[in-house]
Amino acid sequence: MATMDTRPLQGTQIFEAIDATGTIRKDDPRLRDIEAEMIRSHALCLQISSKRPTDPDYKGLLEELFQCELDDSVAIVSPFYCDCGCRMKIGKNIIINKGATILSPGIVEIEDNVLIAPEVKITTVDHDLSDRHNLFHFKKVTLRENAWICMGAIICPGVTIGRNAVVAAGAVVTKDVPDNTVVGGNPARVIKTIG
Repeated sequence: MATMDTRPLQGTQIFEAIDATGTIRKDDPRLRDIEAEMIRSHALCLQISSKRPTDPDYKGLLEELFQCELDDSVAIVSPFYCDCGCRMKIGKNIIINKGATILSPGIVEIEDNVLIAPEVKITTVDHDLSDRHNLFHFKKVTLRENAWICMGAIICPGVTIGRNAVVAAGAVVTKDVPDNTVVGGNPARVIKTIG
Protein backbone atom coordinates (compact mmCIF):
# COMPACT_ATOMS: atom_id res chain seq x y z
CA MET A 1 0.00 0.00 0.00
CA ALA A 2 1.40 3.40 -1.00
CA THR A 3 1.85 6.00 1.70
CA MET A 4 0.92 9.67 1.36
CA ASP A 5 3.80 12.11 0.98
CA THR A 6 3.50 14.47 3.96
CA ARG A 7 6.70 16.39 3.38
CA PRO A 8 6.20 20.17 3.36
CA LEU A 9 6.01 21.94 0.03
CA GLN A 10 9.16 23.89 -0.76
CA GLY A 11 9.08 27.60 -0.09
CA THR A 12 6.33 30.02 0.75
CA GLN A 13 5.69 31.11 -2.83
CA ILE A 14 2.65 28.83 -3.08
CA PHE A 15 0.67 31.33 -1.00
CA GLU A 16 1.95 34.54 -2.62
CA ALA A 17 -1.27 34.93 -4.62
CA ILE A 18 -3.34 34.81 -1.44
CA ASP A 19 -1.12 37.14 0.57
CA ALA A 20 -0.77 39.73 -2.21
CA THR A 21 -4.41 40.02 -3.24
CA GLY A 22 -6.52 38.13 -0.70
CA THR A 23 -8.21 36.31 -3.59
CA ILE A 24 -7.56 33.49 -6.01
CA ARG A 25 -9.57 32.13 -8.92
CA LYS A 26 -10.38 28.47 -9.39
CA ASP A 27 -8.53 28.43 -12.74
CA ASP A 28 -5.31 29.94 -11.27
CA PRO A 29 -2.61 27.25 -11.65
CA ARG A 30 -1.17 28.24 -8.26
CA LEU A 31 -4.32 26.84 -6.65
CA ARG A 32 -2.99 23.33 -7.42
CA ASP A 33 -0.06 23.95 -5.04
CA ILE A 34 -2.41 25.21 -2.34
CA GLU A 35 -4.53 22.08 -2.81
CA ALA A 36 -1.37 19.99 -2.44
CA GLU A 37 -0.74 21.60 0.96
CA MET A 38 -4.34 20.82 1.91
CA ILE A 39 -3.84 17.16 0.94
CA ARG A 40 -0.57 17.01 2.93
CA SER A 41 -2.27 18.54 5.98
CA HIS A 42 -5.31 16.28 5.67
CA ALA A 43 -3.11 13.17 5.65
CA LEU A 44 -1.29 14.32 8.79
CA CYS A 45 -4.55 15.25 10.54
CA LEU A 46 -5.86 11.73 9.91
CA GLN A 47 -2.75 10.34 11.60
CA ILE A 48 -2.99 12.80 14.49
CA SER A 49 -6.69 12.14 15.02
CA SER A 50 -6.09 8.39 15.24
CA LYS A 51 -3.72 8.86 18.20
CA ARG A 52 -3.87 9.86 21.84
CA PRO A 53 -2.03 13.04 22.85
CA THR A 54 0.15 10.85 25.09
CA ASP A 55 1.43 8.72 22.19
CA PRO A 56 5.20 9.19 21.69
CA ASP A 57 4.93 10.43 18.09
CA TYR A 58 1.92 12.73 18.62
CA LYS A 59 3.86 15.97 19.11
CA GLY A 60 6.15 15.14 16.19
CA LEU A 61 3.17 14.75 13.88
CA LEU A 62 1.82 18.13 15.01
CA GLU A 63 5.19 19.74 14.39
CA GLU A 64 5.29 18.17 10.93
CA LEU A 65 1.79 19.51 10.27
CA PHE A 66 2.62 23.06 11.40
CA GLN A 67 6.23 22.94 10.11
CA CYS A 68 7.55 24.40 13.34
CA GLU A 69 8.68 23.35 16.79
CA LEU A 70 5.87 23.48 19.36
CA ASP A 71 6.46 24.60 22.92
CA ASP A 72 5.82 21.85 25.48
CA SER A 73 3.06 24.03 26.98
CA VAL A 74 0.89 23.58 23.85
CA ALA A 75 -1.87 20.95 24.16
CA ILE A 76 -3.90 19.92 21.12
CA VAL A 77 -6.45 17.18 21.77
CA SER A 78 -7.43 14.76 19.02
CA PRO A 79 -9.46 14.57 16.90
CA PHE A 80 -8.13 17.72 15.26
CA TYR A 81 -8.42 19.06 11.70
CA CYS A 82 -6.46 21.82 9.97
CA ASP A 83 -6.36 22.13 6.18
CA CYS A 84 -3.17 24.22 5.75
CA GLY A 85 -0.84 23.44 8.62
CA CYS A 86 1.97 25.57 7.21
CA ARG A 87 -0.29 28.64 7.64
CA MET A 88 -0.72 28.24 11.41
CA LYS A 89 1.24 30.40 13.87
CA ILE A 90 1.05 29.03 17.39
CA GLY A 91 2.34 30.63 20.60
CA LYS A 92 2.88 29.14 24.07
CA ASN A 93 0.53 27.77 26.73
CA ILE A 94 -2.28 27.07 24.26
CA ILE A 95 -5.06 24.52 24.58
CA ILE A 96 -7.01 23.39 21.52
CA ASN A 97 -9.64 20.92 22.69
CA LYS A 98 -11.12 17.99 20.76
CA GLY A 99 -13.05 18.40 17.56
CA ALA A 100 -11.54 21.73 16.51
CA THR A 101 -11.63 22.46 12.76
CA ILE A 102 -9.33 25.18 11.43
CA LEU A 103 -9.40 26.16 7.75
CA SER A 104 -6.22 28.19 7.57
CA PRO A 105 -5.05 29.03 4.02
CA GLY A 106 -5.45 32.72 4.88
CA ILE A 107 -3.32 32.32 8.08
CA VAL A 108 -4.46 31.67 11.65
CA GLU A 109 -2.31 33.21 14.37
CA ILE A 110 -2.87 32.01 17.94
CA GLU A 111 -0.99 34.06 20.53
CA ASP A 112 0.09 32.88 24.01
CA ASN A 113 -2.36 31.61 26.65
CA VAL A 114 -5.32 31.07 24.30
CA LEU A 115 -8.02 28.53 25.19
CA ILE A 116 -10.03 26.90 22.40
CA ALA A 117 -12.89 24.69 23.61
CA PRO A 118 -14.25 21.55 21.89
CA GLU A 119 -15.91 21.76 18.47
CA VAL A 120 -14.72 25.30 17.68
CA LYS A 121 -14.58 26.19 13.97
CA ILE A 122 -12.20 28.80 12.55
CA THR A 123 -12.09 29.67 8.85
CA THR A 124 -10.00 32.07 6.79
CA VAL A 125 -11.60 31.38 3.41
CA ASP A 126 -14.92 32.35 1.85
CA HIS A 127 -16.57 32.11 -1.56
CA ASP A 128 -17.32 35.28 -3.52
CA LEU A 129 -20.97 36.27 -3.23
CA SER A 130 -21.37 36.90 -6.99
CA ASP A 131 -18.95 34.29 -8.37
CA ARG A 132 -19.07 31.65 -5.65
CA HIS A 133 -17.83 28.70 -7.77
CA ASN A 134 -14.75 30.42 -9.18
CA LEU A 135 -13.46 33.12 -6.82
CA PHE A 136 -12.20 32.58 -3.26
CA HIS A 137 -11.34 35.22 -0.65
CA PHE A 138 -8.79 34.69 2.13
CA LYS A 139 -8.44 36.74 5.32
CA LYS A 140 -6.24 36.18 8.36
CA VAL A 141 -7.77 35.26 11.73
CA THR A 142 -5.93 36.32 14.90
CA LEU A 143 -6.61 35.16 18.44
CA ARG A 144 -4.84 37.61 20.74
CA GLU A 145 -3.21 36.73 24.06
CA ASN A 146 -5.40 35.11 26.72
CA ALA A 147 -8.50 34.89 24.49
CA TRP A 148 -11.00 32.14 25.32
CA ILE A 149 -13.11 30.64 22.54
CA CYS A 150 -15.93 28.61 24.13
CA MET A 151 -17.54 25.41 22.87
CA GLY A 152 -18.97 25.35 19.38
CA ALA A 153 -18.11 28.94 18.50
CA ILE A 154 -17.48 29.85 14.85
CA ILE A 155 -14.85 32.44 13.90
CA CYS A 156 -15.24 33.84 10.37
CA PRO A 157 -12.53 35.12 7.98
CA GLY A 158 -10.72 38.35 8.81
CA VAL A 159 -11.69 38.42 12.49
CA THR A 160 -9.37 39.40 15.33
CA ILE A 161 -10.34 38.26 18.82
CA GLY A 162 -8.92 40.79 21.29
CA ARG A 163 -6.73 40.22 24.32
CA ASN A 164 -8.55 38.65 27.28
CA ALA A 165 -11.76 38.46 25.22
CA VAL A 166 -14.27 35.62 25.63
CA VAL A 167 -16.38 34.25 22.79
CA ALA A 168 -19.44 32.56 24.31
CA ALA A 169 -20.49 29.02 23.39
CA GLY A 170 -22.16 28.77 20.00
CA ALA A 171 -21.37 32.36 19.01
CA VAL A 172 -20.83 33.20 15.33
CA VAL A 173 -18.15 35.90 15.15
CA THR A 174 -18.24 37.96 11.96
CA LYS A 175 -16.47 41.13 13.21
CA ASP A 176 -13.48 41.97 15.38
CA VAL A 177 -13.91 41.46 19.13
CA PRO A 178 -12.49 44.23 21.35
CA ASP A 179 -10.02 43.48 24.15
CA ASN A 180 -11.53 42.58 27.54
CA THR A 181 -15.04 41.86 26.32
CA VAL A 182 -17.46 38.93 26.26
CA VAL A 183 -19.35 38.39 23.00
CA GLY A 184 -22.17 35.99 22.21
CA GLY A 185 -24.99 35.28 19.80
CA ASN A 186 -25.40 35.04 16.03
CA PRO A 187 -24.01 37.33 14.86
CA ALA A 188 -21.91 37.85 18.00
CA ARG A 189 -22.36 41.11 19.91
CA VAL A 190 -20.67 42.50 23.00
CA ILE A 191 -22.45 41.24 26.12
CA LYS A 192 -20.22 42.87 28.71
CA THR A 193 -16.72 44.12 29.44
CA ILE A 194 -14.30 42.32 31.73
CA GLY A 195 -12.56 44.14 34.62
